[in-house]
Amino acid sequence: IIPRYEFGICVLDQKIYVVGGIATHVCQGISYRKHENSVECWDPDTNTWTSLERMFESRSTLGVVVLAGELYALGGYDGQSYLRTVEKYIPKVKEWQLVAPMNKTRSCFAAAVLDGMIYAIGGYGCFCTCSMERYDPSKNSWETVASMADKRINFGVGVMLGFIFVVGGHNGVSHLSSIERYDPITQCTERALHLLFFFRRSLCIVPVLPNAQLWKEQ
Repeated sequence: IIPRYEFGICVLDQKIYVVGGIATHVCQGISYRKHENSVECWDPDTNTWTSLERMFESRSTLGVVVLAGELYALGGYDGQSYLRTVEKYIPKVKEWQLVAPMNKTRSCFAAAVLDGMIYAIGGYGCFCTCSMERYDPSKNSWETVASMADKRINFGVGVMLGFIFVVGGHNGVSHLSSIERYDPITQCTERALHLLFFFRRSLCIVPVLPNAQLWKEQ
């Protein structure tokens, strides 16, 4: 496995995929950083890593999701430019295919899947954004949906009870303790209770409590 950071990670067909990121290489005793388009897969049955087909573009701080048995790599940063391109990996044919690009360049953002749609949320593309857009694979197109109340980068995202939850992060000026949720039916976002602590770096949330109460009673 290639040592790397700021990569994307997901689970597909009971295997772990590590996508893109930044790796440190050494050439003639000199180390240098390189934005990666490489992809590796870990099979728990054999406890082995396998190098897979490379992406079209090198990407760090990207979004990675799985939808309908395919792996999507979204946006990120290639070392020179912020990206809005999107590509998907099809395991059955072992190849990457380009799909419609996002409307905005995004890095350090969050990606989520809900009701057969891919959501790209917040992030940085020359400036922090609160915008959100979603991809419909049946139309191969993106549309803008409701924005968050706060601009966010390096935040957590989770899907639970038919909502998308965004947690913490940074707004370009200060760290955030706020939580918001997006309702795909009303296509609106609303705030939840604040966290007890500020999150200072990227975080990951895993929703496991179906009856968790985050919302104030009206």
